[in-house]
Amino acid sequence: MTERLTRAEQQARTREKLLDSAETLFGDKGIHQTTLDEIAAAAGLTKGAIYANFGGKRDLIAGIMARKLAEDVPMRPPASTQEWIRRLGDDWETNAPTPEVRRFAMAFLELLLHGLRDQDSQDTLRQWLQTVRDFHVRDLSAFDLPLPPEQTAALLVALDIGVAVQHLVDPDRVPVQTYTRGVEAVLKEVRPRE
Repeated sequence: MTERLTRAEQQARTREKLLDSAETLFGDKGIHQTTLDEIAAAAGLTKGAIYANFGGKRDLIAGIMARKLAEDVPMRPPASTQEWIRRLGDDWETNAPTPEVRRFAMAFLELLLHGLRDQDSQDTLRQWLQTVRDFHVRDLSAFDLPLPPEQTAALLVALDIGVAVQHLVDPDRVPVQTYTRGVEAVLKEVRPRE
């Protein structure tokens, strides 16, 4: 027997299908080249479903970014800097090669370019990056740092994005371990507060 979904559950499922389709198509074809009809068709829905759940591409972009934040809440650092580096590295090295992360990375690059051209999307992108940096600043507050926490957080985000792009293009020359080595270099002078 098929389980009946509540209206809210059905709407959440529809939104996820649309976000999955948009993320894939934005990464594969680009934001401007992807139509709302294509997104709806890839999700097995009509364009009306997009308008019932999102206002258009900008809202889909914001939804993709919000979903990524909800999925990737950074871990709290342990008391040891080395343990924190190991956990950050292990998490990144495990997830970076997955198809889901590749799909998001490709869509993210499209979103980044779109955000540089479109003010509303730039605001969404800026807020998303600030939230990611804020997660790191929160975690860095447990440590004495050679740089201000905001700058250290920006370096960690830059490593994440930069190594991911290079790994996608040339995984043989930029293996996933490059991220961990970079985090070690950025955090080598960091010590737990006493």
